[in-house]
Amino acid sequence: MPEAFSIKINGLDKLTTALKNSPIIAGKQIGKAIALSVALVNRNAKLEAPVKSGILRAGIHSKISPFNGKVESTTSYGIFVHEGTSPHIIRPVKKKALYWKGAAHPVKLVHHPGTKANPFMKRGAERSEVGVQGLFSKAINNIVREIAI
Repeated sequence: MPEAFSIKINGLDKLTTALKNSPIIAGKQIGKAIALSVALVNRNAKLEAPVKSGILRAGIHSKISPFNGKVESTTSYGIFVHEGTSPHIIRPVKKKALYWKGAAHPVKLVHHPGTKANPFMKRGAERSEVGVQGLFSKAINNIVREIAI
């Protein structure tokens, strides 16, 4: 019968501990990359947003939850600026006629020609792509480095 033997592997205990802790290490690094990425996209979307009163830009907000991030325009008209509108009719809601400064007279309805899309959120995301890639590359390198120690 062969004789039993053993081989001691140096550093195996450190590797075992590191692998047990790897979900915590990865979660921390990925969470940080998500938070920084969302902040970057938020900033770039605000830079791309058209400005008349500043309300549209001020209405761009971020939300972060575990392994998830979101940047959105919370104004009621943000979607119409971003996606544009088709021609439509505008009718008065609270009064009998429409009137605005510069109009020759009140009118019963207006044939609006529609508006061209201004995809400021998309441009903000595209403008952020290289930075987001860099943040996640750094996170992956940090995970590997922390697990390898």
